[in-house]
Amino acid sequence: MRLLTTLLVSSCFVASAAAQSGSVAVKAAQIMRADGSVIEQGTMVIENGRITAIGGSDVEVPFDVLLNEYPTAVVFPGFFEAHSNSGMDRANENVPLAPFLNVKDSIDPVSFYFEDELRGGTVAIGVIPGNNTVIGGRGRVVAPAGMTIEQMTLSDDMGMKIAIGPKGGWSRSSQLAELREAVDKLNLDLREIGEDLTYDGIVREDRKKAGIEEDADVADGDMWDSAAGYIRFGNDFTGKGLISEEDLDDTQRGMVDILNGDERLWIYAPNATDIMHARTWLTTHSLMDHAVFVVRSAAHKASATLSEMGRPVVITGDLWHVETNPVTRKLNKTFAPLAFYNAGIEFAISSEEGRMGPDRLAYQAAMCVREGVPREAALASVTTNPASFWGMSEELGDFNEGADGTFVVFDRDPLHAQSKVLEVYIRGDKVYDRKEDTRLKRLEEGTK
Repeated sequence: MRLLTTLLVSSCFVASAAAQSGSVAVKAAQIMRADGSVIEQGTMVIENGRITAIGGSDVEVPFDVLLNEYPTAVVFPGFFEAHSNSGMDRANENVPLAPFLNVKDSIDPVSFYFEDELRGGTVAIGVIPGNNTVIGGRGRVVAPAGMTIEQMTLSDDMGMKIAIGPKGGWSRSSQLAELREAVDKLNLDLREIGEDLTYDGIVREDRKKAGIEEDADVADGDMWDSAAGYIRFGNDFTGKGLISEEDLDDTQRGMVDILNGDERLWIYAPNATDIMHARTWLTTHSLMDHAVFVVRSAAHKASATLSEMGRPVVITGDLWHVETNPVTRKLNKTFAPLAFYNAGIEFAISSEEGRMGPDRLAYQAAMCVREGVPREAALASVTTNPASFWGMSEELGDFNEGADGTFVVFDRDPLHAQSKVLEVYIRGDKVYDRKEDTRLKRLEEGTK
């Protein structure tokens, strides 16, 4: 009887332990949503990596879910880095046309960059090739935690980088010419492939009529689809409907995916002039609905155009645009996020390019509030907007039932200058604990 009891208790313990994976409940002094609204004495339940309940202290916690209580802390969705080329072995390859690249092959999971981002409360990062290119490779959304790319990946469908602003050492005219030539060459190549496939079909038909047996098709074992009809963009031409994914090389496939409208496009257009060129290119190829603009503060001069296009922007570099009036010689300063907000443009903030400030994204969002951007919009720029730009608004960015159980525990308001990250959970699993951060302890306490 004692043995049976022991076995039953052991089996219950194993079942309970299994249920705990990706499952946790939290009770905190405040649960703060992405819009800044607060649930006082809030409770949130996460099961198998997903939020199953959120509300006040009366929310019922399942018996097999571990409950963590934070009587003085604030639970917040965390910060989201919309666009970054950090965490890879290099931001760009040397070739200007590289649609065949994928950041999966370049991300270093043990990079200090990811450790620093996690320490600052960042829970998701859109890693994509840099801007020193013409057509870069595919990006992916990753969590700054995990020992393999697969463990880190939240989405492999972030999209593709296209740069309208000139790469280093290039003029704007050479940048645009390279982009046009790439499309022209692709169209020429596709027509040649279509003609070859048409001719091959005629030959096979003639052989069939002559009673000559064809060798049976043998699967070549690669990942490419052999179904015809891969090319959907542009005008018709001979053999267009015969072309399959397998008929093209890596570069051609990447270009076709872009022009077919199968990729989200991260358009680097740093200045107002670049935005005008980007609008022309996107309109010509019917790709406007797929674009997210990556801009610098100077692009605020094209706010009306961006608003008319209805496309979101990610602001990189300094948030202030400073220029000298050519007549009065006085400095004119414009706070770009406020200009975009006033124009009705959804924007996100990138903490790239050496900005100063504690916790970076938190600091930038707090600066937006200081300069007149409503707190709700400032918070959205580092939470729900990046998630929306990635096409992941149902999973990330805010606390909603069914969304990822990802959150950060702060010791106070996340935008407070002295706020500290205490713990970070991603999909219900704890991935950071300030008490166990040995590098931070050495810095703060001077210990070895």
